[in-house]
Amino acid sequence: MAPLLTTSIMNKLANYRIVSRKRQANGRRGTHASQRFGSSLDFSDFRAYEPGDDVRQIDWNVYARTDKLFIKRFLDEQEMRVHIVLDTTPSMNDGDKWLHAQQITALFGQLVLTHDDSLSFSAKQPERLQSFRKKGAMYRHVFQKKVEELQVTQAEEPFFSSLAAQIPKDANSVFIITDGLEALSEFEKTCQHLARRPKDIRFILVSSQEEQEPDYFGDYLLVDKESSESLNVTVTNAMIQRYETTRKNHFEQLEKLAARYGHSLVFVPSQPDFLTAALHQFVRFQWIR
Repeated sequence: MAPLLTTSIMNKLANYRIVSRKRQANGRRGTHASQRFGSSLDFSDFRAYEPGDDVRQIDWNVYARTDKLFIKRFLDEQEMRVHIVLDTTPSMNDGDKWLHAQQITALFGQLVLTHDDSLSFSAKQPERLQSFRKKGAMYRHVFQKKVEELQVTQAEEPFFSSLAAQIPKDANSVFIITDGLEALSEFEKTCQHLARRPKDIRFILVSSQEEQEPDYFGDYLLVDKESSESLNVTVTNAMIQRYETTRKNHFEQLEKLAARYGHSLVFVPSQPDFLTAALHQFVRFQWIR
């Protein structure tokens, strides 16, 4: 089986890092500039001295010029603690969708571990919750291997119903990789619940080529992969047009709901050279740089 990330893609990833979008809540030193101020070497600005401030931070050159006391402020560098959740419900097992979801998972895991940040991961597997929690570049191949071994599961419950419970309390950035095909009401409920936490929540929606451009015409028995409900349909050009309109509206509503609750959402469709296109998409949305 070919690796999820080629050598070419891994070389490209070495030039990128995840952009932290919210203040880091933990106090561990790392490689990401936070919105807090501390003692790194990255100068931020000056502010007027106040009683109780560290006198070692006073800039005496400014004092000589202005006869006023100012202290230097430096950006504090904090460690990112990233959690990735991968949807393994049956609808993910459609064409190239599952492969692309695994590739995106491996991609962000690679970015986190390469820059010595902390990575945790969860994905439901038969009769258990698969998890991972490591820090450091030495675990990159271990994580990629773990993701390669995952499989789509039978539908015990909707993906969003147990999503919040999978996210550790100490994670400050969360990447949720799914196809977004569940009910809008469930998605909104999840967004609302996650908005109560001071976290950077990012949804990544993947799809198969077949979902994007269905190539059907005539009579079919359609079976829902998650509920097993079936429906006899006659596929016509008019029906495909209605399908495309409904699908477009569904994803537009997902995007609006995510934004309403302060979350981010990026749709990464199936396409040739998928990972390179996905990288460009994440750069364009300033998720990585």
